[in-house]
Order: sequence, then structure tokens, then C-alpha cells
Amino acid sequence: MGRNFLAGDRERDLEMSGYVREWLPPERLCWKVLDVVELLDLSAFENSYRDDGRGGAASPPARLIALLLYCYGKGVRSSRSIEQACWDDVGCRTITANRRVDHSTVARCVRRHRAALNSLFVQVLSLCGRRGLVDLSAVVVDGSPMEANASRDANQRLQRLEETVSQCEKEIHALMEDAVNHALGVEADGSAAQGDGEDTCDNWSRLSRLCDRLTRAHSARDRLHERAMPSPTEIRIKVEAAERMVVRAEKRLAAETEAHEEKLKKYELRVREDRAAGRRGANGRPPVPMERKTVLVRQRTRLVKMRARLERARTPRPAPSPESVPA
Repeated sequence: MGRNFLAGDRERDLEMSGYVREWLPPERLCWKVLDVVELLDLSAFENSYRDDGRGGAASPPARLIALLLYCYGKGVRSSRSIEQACWDDVGCRTITANRRVDHSTVARCVRRHRAALNSLFVQVLSLCGRRGLVDLSAVVVDGSPMEANASRDANQRLQRLEETVSQCEKEIHALMEDAVNHALGVEADGSAAQGDGEDTCDNWSRLSRLCDRLTRAHSARDRLHERAMPSPTEIRIKVEAAERMVVRAEKRLAAETEAHEEKLKKYELRVREDRAAGRRGANGRPPVPMERKTVLVRQRTRLVKMRARLERARTPRPAPSPESVPA
């Protein structure tokens, strides 16, 4: 007998379905890319083509964009490699409707629509944010120096902002006290010195500057608190995790309570049986009461902590980090 190998005849026609959806399973990358491209605004690409129907037929922008995103996602960047993938990759053939895309077509598309391709990044990021895949509450930038009307003193940390707010409030309170005392003095003595008017004007201008500084410090502090608020997706994840921990703590407490209650019942039954038999009572130390059982006390404490954690997850309070913000 010969060796038992799987038979295969390349000379025969491959048994491939005529329905494209059956070529690849629905979880493959090409179908995801096609679904995302349908949600993008490609008007910037389409408006660059003639709308009178003249000239040779061009590849649809949506098809080329989907092909680029699919190949870039798989690490294929060269236009000639993308052209070769349109022959070898079933995903590329699915995207291009089984049509070969020339490498020059790919290169011209990237060169012609470079600005529109850059704008797609914002659309994709916005789409990911709406679906909860990314957190848009923070933006990372590099340290490139730029000319701007700002200084290091304009960026203040949380502790410095709190000190600024407290100092401004104290100075404003002191100026208001001086103004009230001055007004009372003028009312008491109508022949006040004429030179007091200049000091009063200086105090009012200083009060205006302090109020403006206090307003900006309050605004910067509020921005820090808003930045520290978790995103809806993070809140949902934390709430679900806290709910699972509460359920586990409740189940553990119920199981320990039931086991100890069963132990107490058995002891009471043994006591009654011994007394009915004329003995003084059951031998051995009686079980610990429910309220003093160490395991139950520990589980009750744990359940209280888990419920408190769940409440904090449902109603988060911003805990700002000491990062600096413009004030």
C-alpha cells in the first residue's frame, strides 16, 4: 500500500464560489476596511474629477482608499507591492472587485490626493472616538520650539493655581476693606484730604487687575478638573468591574453565612439530643455567634468596601494631576 496523502489536481478548475462574500469570512480585515470607508466623507477626492463624463473611466476613490488602507494596515507600502498584492491577496481582489490596479495608478492617487489623505486621519480618529476606541481627552504633541506670545510663568500647576486664587482673594478682601474704611472716613469727616483721590483710583485699577487674574486662575483650575474627569468608556469599564466585584463579595458572604448557620443549627440539635438523653449538653466549644465570626466580619467589611468603590465609579470625582495649564 502507498502513503496516504490528500489528493489535489491543479489542472482542474478551482472550486471557488461565484459569490464574493463566501471567499473570506466576515471577520477578515478587508470587510472591516470597506465598512469604515463607507462612513468616511470622500467628497474632497471625488470633487477633483471631471463631472461631465468625458475622458477615460477612473477607479472609484473609495476603492483606491480602501485598497491603500488595507495594504498599509498589513505593512505593504510600495505601489508595486500593492499592484502585486492585487494578484496574490484575496483581500485586495475582494476590495478591487477582482480588477488589477496598476502601480502607477496607486502612486498617482497618493501624489494627487496627499492633502485629502491627511484629512482622513481626523475622520478616522473622530470615528474611533464615537465608537469608544480611543480617548480624545488628551492630545500629545512634540517639543518643537515655536514663537508665541507666552511665557513659562503663564503655565501654572494646580498647586500654584490654588496659591494664586488664595492670594488674589486675600488682596481683594484687603482692598475692599480699605475702600469701605475710606468711605466711612469721608462720611464722618467731609474735609478729607484732596490727595486721597489718587490713592483710591490706584486701588480700583489694582482691584480690576486682581479680579481679572482671579478669573483666569479659576478658569485654568476648572480646566484641570475637567481634564481629570474620566471618559464615558472608562467610567463604564470601571462600573462593570466594580459591579462584578460586588456580586462576588455578596456571593461569598452568602455562602459563608449559610455555612455558619448550618454549623449553629447542628450544634443546637446536638445540644437538644444530649439533654433529652439526660446529659448536660454537647461536648466541645460552641460555635462563635454570627456577629463575631471572623470570616463573616471580614466579608461584610469587604462588601462595604466594594459597594463604596462601585458608588465612586458611578459618580467619579475629578482628581486633577499637577500638570500645568495656561492661566
